[in-house]
Amino acid sequence: MARVEITRTCGTLTFPAEVDLSNGDAILRQAERLLASGTPALILDLTGCTFCDSNGLNVITRSQMRATEMGVPMWVVLPPRGIVRRVSDVAGLQRRVAIAPDVATAREALASTAPR
Repeated sequence: MARVEITRTCGTLTFPAEVDLSNGDAILRQAERLLASGTPALILDLTGCTFCDSNGLNVITRSQMRATEMGVPMWVVLPPRGIVRRVSDVAGLQRRVAIAPDVATAREALASTAPR
């Protein structure tokens, strides 16, 4: 399961070290519950994720689709290097979702676009 952190300004879902067929659906349900809870923004943090197959990419893509439907901004945190970043780049994830190198950058980006 992923770790969830909820603040006044956003919900952060921190992915486990590995995301695959065994846990992808559960993580997607967590993201969907977080969005349904009324979080004003969503961050998917893959900083500590060392393996992510197509199930992980599916979680990200489907979360983005749901967030867009709900009008909730979403950022994905991917370190600039590593296998998860390479898989994401090959899949063209950066064309579909906003990507930040760390959680602080994602939160700053969300804060700059928040309604005042």
